[in-house]
Amino acid sequence: MATLLELGQIRDALVEMIFDGLEAAGEDPATQQILADQLADLENQIANKVDAIVGVLAAKQAEINYLVERREHFDRLVKSRQSAVNRFKDYLKSSLEQQGVSSMAGKEAKLRLVKNGGKAPVWIDDTIDPRKFPSDCIIESYSCSVSTEFIRERLTELGTNDLIVDGQLLAKVQERGTHLRIG
Repeated sequence: MATLLELGQIRDALVEMIFDGLEAAGEDPATQQILADQLADLENQIANKVDAIVGVLAAKQAEINYLVERREHFDRLVKSRQSAVNRFKDYLKSSLEQQGVSSMAGKEAKLRLVKNGGKAPVWIDDTIDPRKFPSDCIIESYSCSVSTEFIRERLTELGTNDLIVDGQLLAKVQERGTHLRIG
């Protein structure tokens, strides 16, 4: 079976033949009718091919939507069960703290309260402006970015697509891309 691209090329060649036939004064009307019938048949094949392609795309998109829905379902299950496990661990930790013991032993397993490693956490009152802290406690940072909106507006005003400064191309307005619309 011919691809959509091949069918399009065949149609283009057939249309060219029809135009050539119409331009020739002595062309047989029966030949023109045969070419017109072939063109109609080809257009029908192209329409069927497009419908089949869109059908396949719709089926694949439906499959993806189903898988996304299943993934979201399992994500909710994982989140719910992880939350339950975390709450139970918090309960066990709280129980050990309330009893004033640092460990409990079973026949094969052991529960222990242990200090976290790493650097000790620092509490900072977030209601206080950071500039009120001593200067050696503050980290100042500076960020710089280019405004594409400003460049786009400026180049539109200037009537050009290129931003050139000192002979160097700094920015350029590019052509918009394309996308496929199915309907």
